[in-house]
Amino acid sequence: MRNMAVQDILAFQWVVDPNLSPDGKNVAFTQTIIDAESKEYRHHLYLVPSCGSTPPRKISNAPRRDTTPRWSPCGNQLAFVSDRSGEGQIWLLEMSGGEATQLTTMRYGAGNPIWSPDGTKIAFSSSMHPSDTLEQMFKPLSREERDKDAKYKREHGLVVEKLQYRSDDSGFSTGRYNHIWVIDLASKEIKQLTSGSWNHAAYSWSPCSSKLVFAANRTPNPEEETWNSDLWIVPAGGGELQQLTHTDGPCSAPAWSPDGKTIAYLGHLREFSGATLTRIWTVPATGGESQCLTTAYDQGFGSGPTSDMTRSGGSSRSLVWSADSSKIYALSNLHGNTHLYSITVDGVAKPLSTGNRAIYGWSMGSSDQQVAIAWCNLLEPNEIALLDLNSGAEKPLTQVNSWLKEVNLRDAEMFWCKGDEDWDLQGWLMKPIGWEAGQKYPLVLSVHGGPSQMYGFAFNHLFQTLCGEGYYVLYLNPRGGEGYGQKFLHGVNCKYGEGDYRDLMLALDYCIAHHPEIDTANLGVTGASYGGFMTNWIVGQTDRFKAAITQASISNWVTFFGTSDIGFNFCDNQHGANPLTDFDEMVKRSPLTYVKNVTTPLLIIHNEQDYRCPIEQGEQLFVSLKKLGKTVKMVRFNNANHGMSGSGVPALRVDRVNHILAWFNEYMKPQKAE
Repeated sequence: MRNMAVQDILAFQWVVDPNLSPDGKNVAFTQTIIDAESKEYRHHLYLVPSCGSTPPRKISNAPRRDTTPRWSPCGNQLAFVSDRSGEGQIWLLEMSGGEATQLTTMRYGAGNPIWSPDGTKIAFSSSMHPSDTLEQMFKPLSREERDKDAKYKREHGLVVEKLQYRSDDSGFSTGRYNHIWVIDLASKEIKQLTSGSWNHAAYSWSPCSSKLVFAANRTPNPEEETWNSDLWIVPAGGGELQQLTHTDGPCSAPAWSPDGKTIAYLGHLREFSGATLTRIWTVPATGGESQCLTTAYDQGFGSGPTSDMTRSGGSSRSLVWSADSSKIYALSNLHGNTHLYSITVDGVAKPLSTGNRAIYGWSMGSSDQQVAIAWCNLLEPNEIALLDLNSGAEKPLTQVNSWLKEVNLRDAEMFWCKGDEDWDLQGWLMKPIGWEAGQKYPLVLSVHGGPSQMYGFAFNHLFQTLCGEGYYVLYLNPRGGEGYGQKFLHGVNCKYGEGDYRDLMLALDYCIAHHPEIDTANLGVTGASYGGFMTNWIVGQTDRFKAAITQASISNWVTFFGTSDIGFNFCDNQHGANPLTDFDEMVKRSPLTYVKNVTTPLLIIHNEQDYRCPIEQGEQLFVSLKKLGKTVKMVRFNNANHGMSGSGVPALRVDRVNHILAWFNEYMKPQKAE
């Protein structure tokens, strides 16, 4: 047996987006690997019998990326997205055999295929520039057009007139907007259903296949109120839009009931600004008042715990109706777990899955009896299983990271302790590999991002590597995160650096009191995004840490307001102020204000293309500490955005962890276990 190594990042495989066939006999899913030669991600489609009688088999072989498998209603075809012809387009695979055929040739690619219930059409999304004609939209960009566009960008400046001119996910704005399209499978005719200078997403078919419902922020100035969106209905053949909801918050993931009477969706009314729980709502399909089904439950619905093993798949935030339209299925977070729930139209919620783990993707067949689930826990990065909703029994269908059986892995000890104001806090402590009673070991405290994210029962490569190096790893959920109710989620709004900071220190004190092997002279702290903000804040408030590493962080709210892709709204949503309305408050909440207090050696890790927490945040901190003669180093990663640690270029992910280990090892000197 060996300990977890940094290079092991390259050996992991990820299984996402499980899709159960209508007859319940097969599960299609996407499997991702890192190619041994190129060190690049490769995404392929796999198929496995739901009875588990045979191992999964690969059913697609594109050079780079096949994703998003979607069964036809009768189960004889599989639509998916592939880049085998260049841009990602919609393709169709006959399950009886043969090669896949290309359905779309959209100018900028196509994605998110959804079959009509009668199996005659597929809705999909594709972006469009206001200057594009329909004739242009049905032909992919030629090499000449791409070269012409590149030449223009080299010779002209980028003209910016809107607040939202860049995004951490997609970079600088192309001026295009996402629209909904429908292809008729018999005639191959494609109709554009939405238009205009708005983005349209999250669509669902009516059971009669004649209409679609979708979510969009079609307000006069959507960039001023980025959180707003409503539900709209459009005829499948094109036509006038009907606005279904008129909310003061976001609407997403609409799902049309099988009886055609009701549409369910996720949303809230911003009662607690940017820290409001997402709940399940319903609205009559013919229009009327929306009703919240989950007011009695102090839980949010949506994606699960954070980790450096990003798992995606498009189904974590989906809603599915039961066949009889009596209940809705959805994922919900509670105490570090993410489980599948059923919620009746009367508002009674019941968990359907169990165990300390996170379900991050799921799919139901044509009946309510079985669900294909993608899940992870502290020792297993990700797998797919079949869950029987009647008996609760599960059948494993994949085992993609079996090589981990040869690695020493450390489980985490879950604990509860009291935080500031006597709040209940949940945390996890991982012991070093080779731990022995009476020996002293350094500890690294890790702070999650968000702050609305949640640590929980999810595998973390960095944490396992630190344990293998001889460190304790402590991680917890201070106030401000998901999984503990509305009051907890709203706990840091307008109070960054107060109760959340004291929560972290009290949890650390609790662990030290209960684990005498923790070396209190060798404590480290790290975190990314909000966790990076908190790392910066901590080293400006206390000298108890021997080393610190801040990643993709925030150091100055004044400049964050104008440089982050979300800063112009985030400051108001999280602090109730911005530099234009309360400059002094922004300065008070900025870690840079307390930089003279820093004595802890600090490593700053930041990414050049991070538009969420721009690199100037790290630069200001680095220059200030350097001018003050403090111990500081900065590592800048090119070709990396805010999410690099979990989904970035594999080689950069390896280098990042190497820098983290080198810094902690230099200042905290653990005794590595043999």
